[in-house]
Amino acid sequence: MTMIVDATFSHVKKTDDPKTSRYAEYRKEWNTRPVEHRAGEYPVHIDLEVASGCNLKCSICYQSFAPPERGFMSMELFKKVIDECEGKVYSFKPNFRGEPLLHPQIAEMLKYVKDKGFVETMMNSNCMLLTSDMSKKLIDAHLDKLICSVDGCTADVYESIRIGAKFDTVLENIKYLQSLKKELGVDYPKVRIQMVDQPKNHEQMQEYVDFWSNIADDVGVELMNDWHPKEALDKVVKCKDFECSMLYQRMIVLWDGRVVGCCGNNYAKLVLGNVAKQSVKLVWNGVPYNTLRYLSESGDTHLSKVCSECGYRTTVINHNKFPTNVEKANYLI
Repeated sequence: MTMIVDATFSHVKKTDDPKTSRYAEYRKEWNTRPVEHRAGEYPVHIDLEVASGCNLKCSICYQSFAPPERGFMSMELFKKVIDECEGKVYSFKPNFRGEPLLHPQIAEMLKYVKDKGFVETMMNSNCMLLTSDMSKKLIDAHLDKLICSVDGCTADVYESIRIGAKFDTVLENIKYLQSLKKELGVDYPKVRIQMVDQPKNHEQMQEYVDFWSNIADDVGVELMNDWHPKEALDKVVKCKDFECSMLYQRMIVLWDGRVVGCCGNNYAKLVLGNVAKQSVKLVWNGVPYNTLRYLSESGDTHLSKVCSECGYRTTVINHNKFPTNVEKANYLI
């Protein structure tokens, strides 16, 4: 079996990480827990989906062909979870399926987390709503990293993928944030521009890197996953080499408190708990989570229905050319 951490992402430009012992501890936990099959009492990182809806309909995203139910996380639930994680969980994102800048209290939420002492606060955004006022609020909240989802360096390529967005708007929004940081004398949030490598932009890769390296602090590339919803499969792909690192690193919580475990469980077909009713620690150490970890460690992720349908799993298997065989579906969970 092969445990690959961050299997679908790579940096092509990266600035230095913070030089603190706490940050080093955090990254060590992120990288070693999956390899050691060690979950710990709490996750290393927590994703709280503050908004499940999105302002765009990107061609590669389920928001364009099978959008989830729309909802906003309440401030009450948000604070409950963050308070439980204080001093125990290292990093945070207000993300999963939607655009976090849609939440009317997003700046207040980010500040609340940073004030609780989290080592790293991060946020993914398409940046269409990154107004000058919002840029100031993100700095005031001491957001550590802003990951900007920008799948091109020209308007024609970008707008053919990010349906509903305007390249010039996003470019100016990001440039303004970078200039505001300089004006205020701060180096946060670190801005990472990130693309999903796909047929529409693959030939533009080097141009993309060159263009955005002059603007952003970091530049990254993500492999494309297939997020189309799938019906129950009669046959499944068995791969003894695949293991899922996310089961040891992160907890993903939907806007209503349901825990889905990983980024491949977009439609909550398997709910591992509910932090609106249970503690984070109880869910993280519960039977559903540990069952998935057992299947992953034994090379039997095909015995989980949600894992067998996972686009991330398929991408990792295909990209690494892991040996596979097909067998009749016989799900345990």
